[in-house]
Amino acid sequence: MPKDATATRSTILTAAVQTLQRAGVEGFTLDAVARRAGVVKGLILYHYASRGRLLRAAASQIDASRSAALERALSSAPGAAGLEACWQELRRQSEDGTTRAWLSLCAAGLVDRSVKQVEFEDAARDAILDGCAIALATGVPPADARDAYDALWLSLLEVTAKT
Repeated sequence: MPKDATATRSTILTAAVQTLQRAGVEGFTLDAVARRAGVVKGLILYHYASRGRLLRAAASQIDASRSAALERALSSAPGAAGLEACWQELRRQSEDGTTRAWLSLCAAGLVDRSVKQVEFEDAARDAILDGCAIALATGVPPADARDAYDALWLSLLEVTAKT
């Protein structure tokens, strides 16, 4: 267990994020975080004062790191290559539980997507359109490009419907 306050807070916050990744908001308890961090529950309360404060801190970290990773992936290359990088990042986040945590936090009203996501969503839309244009310009059959385009939006709608 870390000895200094900064390291202890960091360890607790990391454990809180991991707890959300594995169990969502529903399974987020101070006992679960304490077990994962290897600390007693009282130490969590000393550093974060309440479950709600720790949950908000973890939500903020998940939201910020998730958004930053997706923005980096999307801006890593133009058009289809940027979309592929974004897709790979979404898969990674799905596999490590970040997506589960983020959707759970959104459903609980702990992530405000209203304003800050506008730029990312605009960039994602532009990249999707660029990717489709590149596919068509490079000889991909229009039906295949349309299938890929439709599959993307249908999967996004399916994920949204599950929250």
